Amino acid sequence: MKRSLLLMAAALAAGLALGGCSNRSIGHSIDDQFIEPKVAEKIRQAHADLGSNSSHIVVTTYNGVTLLAGQTPRAELKQLAEQASRSVPGVTRVHNELQILLPTSLVVRSNDSLLTTKIKTQMLADSTVPGSKIKVVTENGIVYLLGLITRQEADRAANLVQSVSGVQKIVKLFQYTD
Repeated sequence: MKRSLLLMAAALAAGLALGGCSNRSIGHSIDDQFIEPKVAEKIRQAHADLGSNSSHIVVTTYNGVTLLAGQTPRAELKQLAEQASRSVPGVTRVHNELQILLPTSLVVRSNDSLLTTKIKTQMLADSTVPGSKIKVVTENGIVYLLGLITRQEADRAANLVQSVSGVQKIVKLFQYTD
């Protein structure tokens, strides 16, 4: 009991500290953390192939905006995943970027993780890019950028990402504050 209270207090403190680095409210940050698993579960329930090894689906939410990235073998599965996502309370918009392909290999996914790490590191090192306000998701060499920022900040972020070796394409899914 005492340990759970300490863990909850630590989580709240971390949320408050990180909340100060972003334009979105702490409530939205917490909501997003609960939305992602709900969306993933709804997608798995929508069709057996969406929850099997025949599909690889990454769900990311930022300020209620949900990104579906990854691969699924058929167009109707892509549509089912989107419909399932829209049914989750708190989802304000869905960007369905699923590719109609077989799932990527572990090597490709490892490269995607490395690419995301490179991009985030460069963003945090560049004072002109608000890296703490930008969520970076890389899937099959495609870099998706989410966040609540100005158009000028978005352009600077995209230019930075463009300079990183291995990026195949950049998709800006920002919510603009100006």
